[in-house]
Amino acid sequence: MKDHPEAPDLPERGFDRRAALQMMFALGGLAAALPGEAETAAGPTRLWTEIDAVLMKTAEIWNSQHFFRLKDVWDADDPEPWYVPEEIETPFRSWPEIEKYWGPSRRVLRAFRWQFSNLRVKALAPDLTLALFDHFYEIDLAIGPPTPPTAGFDRCLTIFRRKPDGWKHLLYAQCPLGPDTYIKALRQKIVQPDFKAFSAQTEAQYQERHGGDPAGKPRP
Repeated sequence: MKDHPEAPDLPERGFDRRAALQMMFALGGLAAALPGEAETAAGPTRLWTEIDAVLMKTAEIWNSQHFFRLKDVWDADDPEPWYVPEEIETPFRSWPEIEKYWGPSRRVLRAFRWQFSNLRVKALAPDLTLALFDHFYEIDLAIGPPTPPTAGFDRCLTIFRRKPDGWKHLLYAQCPLGPDTYIKALRQKIVQPDFKAFSAQTEAQYQERHGGDPAGKPRP
């Protein structure tokens, strides 16, 4: 198994940074359908494992509430990092903006929990990787009138650059579902885990009573 897939036409020294970002956005609407490296029956690839480790570290930092440490998993040498949080209208494209977001002057969050799943990765060049994953978060605000904790989910697209000390974020973009799709997904998520078995049992009882009659008439 290769350490990571390499497209035959990629330049040996990798893509220009802006070209990679443009590719990311071009792929954005199609990323869920694109083949990528994922954990399989044969086991995860090395590239998948390396990116998964970075995201595990990202989750550990978010969940420690020491948000200022998030720069540890970013390419601090990048002069123009891109960060696209779903709740902010204008994306961040500078370190001062991002660091203010991570470390506001007053306490905004009482508690925040960040999780990810369904990771897929796609090599763009030997030193650039695109990742797509599902993102789930829970949040308890420390500002405003008291409100119950809330949660949400979306998809994330990220670009990582390979540095001497490992893979680092170049770009992080949350990609929320459209309103109708989000509500549909939310309604599916709140179905109780045992309902599938309950539905199968109900269907079996129906078939037993009706014997597969297409008219739905019960047996005499």
